[in-house]
Amino acid sequence: MDDPPVPLRVQVVPLGAEYARLREPVFRWRADKVVALEYADGDADLPYLAEFLGELEANDRVDLERRACDLFDFYDALGAVAAAIDDHAGDDVYVNISSGSRITAVAGAMACMMTGATPLYARPDYGPDGDRLPHEPTHETVAEVQALPAYPVETPPDEQLAVLAHVDAADEGRDVTGRYAGVSKGDLVEYVRESGFPFVASSDASTEKGYYRLLDSHVLDPLLERGDVEVTAVGRSKYVSVSDAGERTLRAFGHRIED
Repeated sequence: MDDPPVPLRVQVVPLGAEYARLREPVFRWRADKVVALEYADGDADLPYLAEFLGELEANDRVDLERRACDLFDFYDALGAVAAAIDDHAGDDVYVNISSGSRITAVAGAMACMMTGATPLYARPDYGPDGDRLPHEPTHETVAEVQALPAYPVETPPDEQLAVLAHVDAADEGRDVTGRYAGVSKGDLVEYVRESGFPFVASSDASTEKGYYRLLDSHVLDPLLERGDVEVTAVGRSKYVSVSDAGERTLRAFGHRIED
């Protein structure tokens, strides 16, 4: 039997007025392939972009594919990024949203949400004396104002966020690391029972085992599937802790459960 193919590290890179923010992610993250999205109507051969593409073409380890789209049209950019992701469905795909236009940044981020690809952002180094904000406006006039579509992004239900926040808060107050970090499932069962969440109030659970099943099916299993929590077995007990992804979830959506 043949071995399964090894996934490639593919970076989708909309080209723009950048060089280091295009180049560094490719080589720091050791991309196997780069799909460069070029401005279809561009009539300027920018030397720094030519240098970047030339370096990739000369590199025997990196495969370069060049595609064209309208980087300033949302739907064209979204379609180009999504198509590049879909064409590499079996690979690990990253989308550089640091360059191109702001339209491609939004389109690239939304394409990642829709497909499961990973957006990457190369934060510029301004140096010790650099200014993050220019002293003059970037543009003097506006050609057009567009409304962009808003697609729904799946967020955890409030009871899952509440449990996530409870675990995070409880873990911060305990000076424990390693296997015993986090909150025991027994404590979480008690928490959801006392909180009176709808899935508890509407259930017929009357035994400890029944409440454990409710906790798993309505809270822990979905959080585990998203990677928001980690569960560690210590003897007959299990401890739940918040992962790095869970911390980001709380930063993004924790406001929904704040008083």
